[in-house]
Amino acid sequence: MGDLSLTQAVAMGVGGIVGGGIFAVLGVAARLSGNAAFLTYLLAGTVALLSGHSYYRMTAATHEEGGSFTFLEHYLSNKNIAGVVGWVLLVGYIGTMAMYAYAFGSFAAGLFGFTAESTVRKLLSSSIIAVFIGVNMLGADETGTSEDLLVYIKVLILSVFGAAGIWAILTRSGLTLFEQGVFNHGVLPPIMAIGAIFVSFEGFQLLTYEYRDMENGLETLKKAILISIILSTALYVLIAALTTSLATPTQIITHKETILAFVASKVFASSFASSVMAALIYLAALFSTASAINATLFGTARFSHKMASDNELPNVFSFRNKKGVPSYSLLIIGSLTVLFSFLGSLEEITTFASVTFIVVFSAVNYIALKEAENQRNKLVASLGIIGTVGSFLLLVNHLYVDKPQVLVFIAVLFSALGILETLYFEREGIEKDLEELEDGIGLG
Repeated sequence: MGDLSLTQAVAMGVGGIVGGGIFAVLGVAARLSGNAAFLTYLLAGTVALLSGHSYYRMTAATHEEGGSFTFLEHYLSNKNIAGVVGWVLLVGYIGTMAMYAYAFGSFAAGLFGFTAESTVRKLLSSSIIAVFIGVNMLGADETGTSEDLLVYIKVLILSVFGAAGIWAILTRSGLTLFEQGVFNHGVLPPIMAIGAIFVSFEGFQLLTYEYRDMENGLETLKKAILISIILSTALYVLIAALTTSLATPTQIITHKETILAFVASKVFASSFASSVMAALIYLAALFSTASAINATLFGTARFSHKMASDNELPNVFSFRNKKGVPSYSLLIIGSLTVLFSFLGSLEEITTFASVTFIVVFSAVNYIALKEAENQRNKLVASLGIIGTVGSFLLLVNHLYVDKPQVLVFIAVLFSALGILETLYFEREGIEKDLEELEDGIGLG
């Protein structure tokens, strides 16, 4: 087996899960759920945990990397469906990485007084992608070590911030936990919002693309999925509870990425302490988005390598260098991510990614249910199906009501990728037909 220890694998999982979402998607959760945003994260984390169990079981059953793409290949008679899912996931990952790069560039540019629309932001976004292409080229161990450093510093800062904030609420007068009650927006909104923030939990499946790079393989994968989802969910719940207690939904949306720095100013009475914590929050934001880029790039390169090995992508993606790194995949995917990051905040493409992950998780849970060998596994997979299908329906409803243009964009992109993949899959037959046509009309 490979070089990644359990600690490094957990760092990859947490890095892939807790990316820019804790800063960007938190505003969506607060707007829809109010003070119960923490409950939305808890429910979404539970759905992710159920799905994570299905991902582990199907990886153990197939003994192959490739995650959902591989599962669908094994258990569906129509290979085109697996190919379409693979292409859709690949675009979703690239879009998600571009969102992380955009967020990183925005945070870093803001430190120097530049806006998210500035050329400086674009250069910083491109630079961080280039840095992690280089890191990943060094091999799995070096990538895991860098991820350890980024993730655990980020988790430490956010945990200290969250714990200090809750302590301040409980001990200082004038600060109240959920001042207007937990369900100030009602009981149903926290459930309705699950689909809208589901992209915050997609990162754990990246681990299934790289389990052969882990020490003890499947055993490490099982523990890494469990620990990374639980740790990430706990962090989301803590930060969401603190933020919605100390800032209104309007303030959260207004301050966007800097909302935690704003909350820090209310947690600490000392202006010096507030300034120090705000600086640390900015550092955590940079580490958060950077670690998400690193983890997602690592997993996506291996995913595309698997697709190419199964003839679902051009052969160039299947090349590995002497260290076993899919170097061409890294370069191509990294370059596409840079291109996407120049486009803007990418709301449409990241929402597309969220829809994609929910649909794919549903499919994996369904396959796990069909292949379950005992009642316990059947129950877990069934609950996973209920959670993911329910999340999908709620997200579609949210988009239909609030953002119909995004829903149209998603439908068009799904259709376009399906057509392109089908043409690619049938390319040999099409080429043969064209040659026969040319011969028939005397052009050959």
